[in-house]
Amino acid sequence: SEMSEDAADDEASSRAGNLMGTNLASEIAGDVTSSGPVQLADLQRILSTIGATDASSAQDAGIGLGDILKPDLVLPLIGTLPLEQRLAPYLPEGRWSRDDFLDLLQSSPFRQQVEAFTYVLRTGQIDLTQFGIDPSKYNYTVISFLEALEDSVSKSSDSKSDENKELSSHGGQDSMDES
Repeated sequence: SEMSEDAADDEASSRAGNLMGTNLASEIAGDVTSSGPVQLADLQRILSTIGATDASSAQDAGIGLGDILKPDLVLPLIGTLPLEQRLAPYLPEGRWSRDDFLDLLQSSPFRQQVEAFTYVLRTGQIDLTQFGIDPSKYNYTVISFLEALEDSVSKSSDSKSDENKELSSHGGQDSMDES
């Protein structure tokens, strides 16, 4: 009977440790004053520690690129967008059919690389400037990364349309050619 109570106590404390983490539990215990009732300052310190832990674990949670690059989500795009022409320079040589793209998206090496990219993105081990992204404006999350890419593409297409408007307003001629 005594053994089962000890086992139950160990299991309960193990569960509590799993919920809070050993570092968090020791930080909280070390912050609380042992004399008298819990003070407001103690509660505030505990809550701020928990909030900081939640923020860091939120970075690990959330949507990953693997969640977005699923074949059932990408396959409809393969048929409607000119992906074949745009992706061809980045793929091994040869003809790529819709089925080939599907096979690639489902392949283990591709999935592993997507997960590896998600990891380095979330941990900040990547230089966002190589994608033309200002790291001071975006977080190291998949959603923020995709928003940054979308903004980058929007700016790129806006500047191209501005160039096209400028060319058409001059009739396609250089202003120096006027005589």
